[in-house]
Parts: sequence; structure tokens; C-alpha cells
Amino acid sequence: MADRLGLSRRQVFRLKRRYREEGAQGLLHKGRGKPSRRRISQETRDFVVSLAKGLYRDTSCQHMAELLAEEHDLVLSAKSIARFLRAENLSLVHRHRAPKRRSRRVRRSRRGDLVQMDASPFDWFEIGERCTLHGVDDATGEVLGLWMARNECLFGYFRVLRQMLDRHGVPRELYADRHTIFLSPKSEKLTIKEELEDSAPVTQFGRALEVLGTRYVPAGSPQAKGRIERLRGTLQDRLVVAFRRAGVKTIEEANVLLAAYPGEVHNPRFARPPAEGASAFLPPPDGPALDLLLTRQTDRKASGDSTISLDGKQYALIGPRRRPLLLARGQAVKVIEKLDGKLLALVHDGLYDLAAVDKEPPATPPPVIETKTGTPCKTKKQRKPAADHPWRQNPAPPAAAVGSEQGTGSPP
Repeated sequence: MADRLGLSRRQVFRLKRRYREEGAQGLLHKGRGKPSRRRISQETRDFVVSLAKGLYRDTSCQHMAELLAEEHDLVLSAKSIARFLRAENLSLVHRHRAPKRRSRRVRRSRRGDLVQMDASPFDWFEIGERCTLHGVDDATGEVLGLWMARNECLFGYFRVLRQMLDRHGVPRELYADRHTIFLSPKSEKLTIKEELEDSAPVTQFGRALEVLGTRYVPAGSPQAKGRIERLRGTLQDRLVVAFRRAGVKTIEEANVLLAAYPGEVHNPRFARPPAEGASAFLPPPDGPALDLLLTRQTDRKASGDSTISLDGKQYALIGPRRRPLLLARGQAVKVIEKLDGKLLALVHDGLYDLAAVDKEPPATPPPVIETKTGTPCKTKKQRKPAADHPWRQNPAPPAAAVGSEQGTGSPP
């Protein structure tokens, strides 16, 4: 009987004795209807719920379990936390869904074979204002660079590219969407002659990739670059909590935290080891060469006073001895804007600083007065009489003096 019931002989004898003494009621488990001794205390449950409503709000159960173990030395499973929240009628922001059926794409076997780049606009600081997080990651799931900016921009992508080059090297291929930062709109409307001559226009970012030797691969849809799209969701879940815990409210403070976040927090948790140990990253150019490569370069022509115009301002080239450099009218000048905002000018393979030139304020036009018919007319300039004008010659004597002279004679 013990073998059929899957119990020990001692347990069978114990159950027989309880049946003789208590009847069928004695076969029930004595702990039925009583709280378990291994039950998590109500105090712990209230503590977890209070954090879920406050500091850890909008956090997944798995992420909350990691934070509790890291900060409060409280080890709980994600399922236990989910039970606590359901008991308090708190909605679970992140639930596991049934996996969708899709064709599997094999990851690249080496680090640096293919990296993906994208930007994520979001209310990162929970102040009702959206900022954009630029990021680049490897096929292994390793985040290679993060940078926060006001909007999706060229310098934001240059920043994460510079982080990747300094820490890892030059990748073989870069996978990104068809944003005009990566792909010029004119390249999709090339003539047959331009296609044969391979004279497609190149963007500022594309120019940097060509110099580095990295091949740009455009994505056809957001679903095509699903890995970095999933990374955006992970960062929107976890970075918001990290910013909240650190009290980060500005872009400058966020970039200080993001400098160490991938290597210390994200990559140890989510990155996977590559199939091959060898790396496909190539060594990058030296520092000064990178400073000039990751820049915005604009072609300008010098005017007659040896200045150039840029963004509505006039600039003069500073030559030797800090004196303005004289240029011929129409001289080609390449303006270089660095990541730190400094402006340089390239002329005849020589680099020169740029200094802003103050313009003279335009003369104020005379005021315009409208006539009764509504047509504007110019005010006439008041003229002063010349020194030899008759009005200025022999002025008439005062009336009092004339009357006194008439009253001095004898009456008629």
C-alpha cells in the first residue's frame, strides 16, 4: 500500500492511527487553513507595496526583485512580488506575453561584425518634456555607447560613435534606419549616369563612415532592427528608475550617469558572450584625427572683406600673430564645427580659428505717417534758414519801443 500511495511505511501507519482516532477528518493536513510558517511576513509585503507605489513605480517585477536584493538585501522572486501587487489591486506594467512566431535571425558570431544604432525620444526625467537617447549596441546585446540630447541630431550620433571607437574600435558594418543623418534623400533618386559613376551624395555621418571603412546597411523597417528596438524598451523601463534614484533632472547630469551605466549595470545583466572569441573591431585613428573626422563640415566662400557667413553671422579667419587673414573674393573655405562647438576653417590645407565679426547696426529709416486716405507718406525734413536769409537780417523793433518813440514829440 505504501508503494501505491507513494508514501513511507511510517506515514501509512500514522494515517491509520489517525483514522481510527478521528475518522476521515484525521486524514486532512493539519496545516490546512492556517498560514504557513514560511510565509512572507505582512511587514515585508507592505514594504514592497510601498516601494512599488513610490520610488519603484512603473518598474517590472523582475527589475524590482533585483533592486530589492541590491539595495535592501531582500531576496524575493518576481512572482512573489507580482502576487503582492495583485493583492493590492496594483496593475502590472510589464507582463509576459506569448512569444510571437517569427523567423529567427542568427546573431553574428564575433563582436564588431555588425552594430546597430538608433535614437529613442522619451520623457526620461518624468518632467513632461521629451529628450532623445542615442545608442549603439553589438549583436551580442552589449551596449557600446549612450548619449542624451535634446533632439535626434548628428552630434548625438557622433558622440556614441566616438564612445564606441575609444572603448572598442571600428566595426565592420553599421545597421541603422533611413534617417537623413545616415542616408541622403537625393541618393534614392539617382540617374543612371550617377549610379554608374558611383557619385551618390554622402551625408556628414556617411563621410565619417567612409573614412573609417565601415559599411552602412540601411534598414527597411523598424521590425528589421528588432534587437535595438527591444533595447529601447528595456532602457525606457530601467533608466527612468535609475535617473529617479539618482535625482537626475537635466541632460548634463544624465550624460554623466550614462558614461558608466552600460559597463557597470546593463552589460553584465543582458550581454551574451559571442560564439567566437576573436573580435572584428579594428583599431581607430588617433585622437587628433578623430577630433577632425567627427565634425560637421560646410563649404563657404569668402566675401570682399575677407569674411565668411555662417548661420546668419559673419566670421573672420585668424591667421599668424592673431591677425585677420586676408582672402580673395570667392575663395573656397571649409568650415569645421567640432563636437565641443569650436569652429575652425580649412584653407589651402591650413587650419585657422574663426572669430565672430560684429556688424554695424543699420540706419533707422525715417518714420512713416499715414495720410487721411490711408496711403503712407514720408515726413518732410525741417529746414533751417541760412545765415544771410532776410528773416535773420534787421529784425523789427519791439512794440513797446515803437510806442515810446511816438509819444516823445509835441502834440500836433
